[in-house]
Amino acid sequence: MTTSQPVYRLTQAAYDFLRELAESEPALWFDPETDFHNVLISRGIDAYLEPTTVVLEEPIDYRVNLQGGRRPNQADECSLRFYRSLTGMSLSQATDHLMWSWFAHFQLHRYCIDRWPLRGDDQTRHIRQHYFLSDHSLGMFQMNVASRTWWLAHVAVKASEGSRGAYDPEEVVRYFADHAQHYHTVVMRESLRNPVVLSEFVRALLRGAEGVNNEGVKALWRKINLYGGGILLEAIPRTRLREIIDGYVHEVMSVPEYVADRRKLRNPSGVIKVLSLGAGVQSTVLALMAEQEEYGLEKPDIAIFADTGWEPPVVYQHLDWLEKQLSFNVVRLSVGNIRDNIMEGVAPDGHKFLGIPVFTINSDGSKGRLIRQCTSNYKVEPIQAYLRDYLGLQRGRRAPKEVGVEMWLGISIDEAMRQTDSKQEWVQNRYPLVEREFSRAQLIRWFEERYPGRELPRSACIGCPFRSDASWKDMKENDPESFAEAVHIDWVLRNSPRTRGAVQAEAYLHRSREPLQQVDFSEVTGYAELMGDECEGLCGI
Repeated sequence: MTTSQPVYRLTQAAYDFLRELAESEPALWFDPETDFHNVLISRGIDAYLEPTTVVLEEPIDYRVNLQGGRRPNQADECSLRFYRSLTGMSLSQATDHLMWSWFAHFQLHRYCIDRWPLRGDDQTRHIRQHYFLSDHSLGMFQMNVASRTWWLAHVAVKASEGSRGAYDPEEVVRYFADHAQHYHTVVMRESLRNPVVLSEFVRALLRGAEGVNNEGVKALWRKINLYGGGILLEAIPRTRLREIIDGYVHEVMSVPEYVADRRKLRNPSGVIKVLSLGAGVQSTVLALMAEQEEYGLEKPDIAIFADTGWEPPVVYQHLDWLEKQLSFNVVRLSVGNIRDNIMEGVAPDGHKFLGIPVFTINSDGSKGRLIRQCTSNYKVEPIQAYLRDYLGLQRGRRAPKEVGVEMWLGISIDEAMRQTDSKQEWVQNRYPLVEREFSRAQLIRWFEERYPGRELPRSACIGCPFRSDASWKDMKENDPESFAEAVHIDWVLRNSPRTRGAVQAEAYLHRSREPLQQVDFSEVTGYAELMGDECEGLCGI
């Protein structure tokens, strides 16, 4: 059960005394055991408190364990608890430096030491910044550790209330905890104290300007303020205000100097659009839609087909046909034939390692599965190496902000969970089919209407262990030569000294861990679930 307690303010005499004491005995402020009640009493200052109408509803214990792996600014996330625990607070009281100084000394002393450790040698300056109002011109939100904590939460709450539920205070606090300078820019602008203007500006930071740096936030504000000119921003209808802000966000996020995360840079001059072409259903239809400039799509600069050398013949035949339908260049890349490498028990770089996700039975009888690295080895890394050369980027050197790749990946809305961000800062993954909410069935229907009588193949290596039983059955019945090849490689996995030495276990292509030739597919009906358990966004699309 919590017990409320009154909130006090220092007398002006006590406040002035402590400011002077910080000059002669600064060590007191860096000792978490310092009791400022005893400090004042021992120096002859008996009446050092005055009452306020504010009440603290629960005790404050915001000590931060920085040794526990928490980042320092995570401490700011406690601000909402602090804000909500105070009742009777008015905005005029929230500017009372004597009350906030009482909080800093008598309630948040340990928190201040943990959250803001001393940097540099000027101890007195550090103390005045965090316990007193060092510069009245900075305003109430720059007062000290206590007032900044309260005002951070206050701004978050007011922004959330004005947003009509677009975001909650917790999200705003987390954002400002990670972007302290952005918070300072917001609170230093008087017109942002209007709830609507504040909420729309914060919405832009949360929903549109991801990756903007400190100078970018300032530039965004300058553009908005310049537009207002003599017009009060709060007098502009919300819908128009949002259009204005969104337009300026786009402008700011298109300037490399204003964007900290280059993957969020918009319309950089050196960015090329690249379609990752798997020659399956989704990437084929995406390529054709882009060629015909349907649904707002532009033609990509190039398309890249990363060839493992072990696709079914129908895929290569389909790719030959598709290239003739496209006016943009299709590049075929290969770092070797995955089938030949399996036979040799090596990865593309020659090391003794397969990297394909075969199913295994270990010597102790336990079951397992090898780590899947074939997508990375045969597709992702070759594509990235090619694009580095294409863009003139030196190996091992960071790419300039204005240079990069917008990588189109053919994933449909029913597979949206397969979306991932690129691990390369100069590559930004984009999913045009998800953006337009196309399902796989809709894509097939689109293709059938425009190319009647032509079938779309499923792109996947002949011996891919992630094939479903329906896919294995279809191959066995309709492509017996490819199935016979898969049966042979399945046998090689267990009987070739080179391959077995690389796996160090009994390996199988089928999840039953039975020889593929012996697996009974007769009970399998239909040809469904063909896209389950495939390569991450590059195979079968």
